[in-house]
Amino acid sequence: MTDVRGWLHLRGEVTRVRRGSGLLAVLLTNAQNVLDTLAKRTEAVDQWRGAQEASRRHRIEQVRARTERYDNDWTGPISHRVRQEVAAAFAKVREMPHGGRAARTAENGGLIIYSETMPTVSGVQGLNEEEIAETRYDARQRLMMGDTSPITVAVDTLGREIAEQLYGPALVRRGLQLAHGARSSLMTYGSR
Repeated sequence: MTDVRGWLHLRGEVTRVRRGSGLLAVLLTNAQNVLDTLAKRTEAVDQWRGAQEASRRHRIEQVRARTERYDNDWTGPISHRVRQEVAAAFAKVREMPHGGRAARTAENGGLIIYSETMPTVSGVQGLNEEEIAETRYDARQRLMMGDTSPITVAVDTLGREIAEQLYGPALVRRGLQLAHGARSSLMTYGSR
């Protein structure tokens, strides 16, 4: 069997096949005349094994290169505008330990936890009717797409009462119903 594989490697591929039944006959044509000695057959098998090993090494190198490409340090974006935004984000993170826009909240056994200082909000004061209407419209549109995050974030951060002032009781109730339903195994497709 290895002699046949060696011959097929030595011969090369067929460019055109008319019938599958005649493929092997075409491939083996003249093999007994070309590989007439044991030394020739051994040489063909050695070439085939060498090609198999080279192919295996090539696949290993490809996997290693891909792994290194994904596991190495981040190289950063190519776009100049995106690089500027990333630099600004890193600068914001770097200024946090130095009393920038974030404050130290806890120190636990050498672990320092920083949290972004949020402005205190009481109700929807400071927002005009147009901004409230726009916010409700945006939340309603996102709710139609299945995104409950504006409502759930408002309820979690501001409390339900203020969220109802901002979005209205009906919209908050519907958003929380959808959010609860999305977590329910009874409403999840194929959850068995």
